[in-house]
Amino acid sequence: TLRHHGVTGHRVSGAPGVYVRLDDPFSHARLPAPQPSSGGAATPSFAGLGKIAALGVKVSRHCTYHGLALNVAMDLEPFGRINPCGYAGLRTVDLSTIGISTTWNEAAQVLGHELRTLLAP
Repeated sequence: TLRHHGVTGHRVSGAPGVYVRLDDPFSHARLPAPQPSSGGAATPSFAGLGKIAALGVKVSRHCTYHGLALNVAMDLEPFGRINPCGYAGLRTVDLSTIGISTTWNEAAQVLGHELRTLLAP
């Protein structure tokens, strides 16, 4: 769905979600590799990035839980008062913030089409 709008989504190793470069959401350049911390584990770096989408699947006690979020055009102010996904300083953005003008219905239609294409047998 991001690609439909020319936006490049990135994954951050060790962190859930889809991220975009705030200075150039259309850049295809790879993100820098995470640097190991003093404990040896790599710490995700969100410098210059904003979280724009998430997909989650969980299985617990024979039940499945799933969710999908794509931020289109919303009030992002409440996200400034929390640590999204537990990461201090992580910025949440939407398509509108990065200069993409679309309606929720248009984005949902594109997303639905993409999901049908990717999940069809």
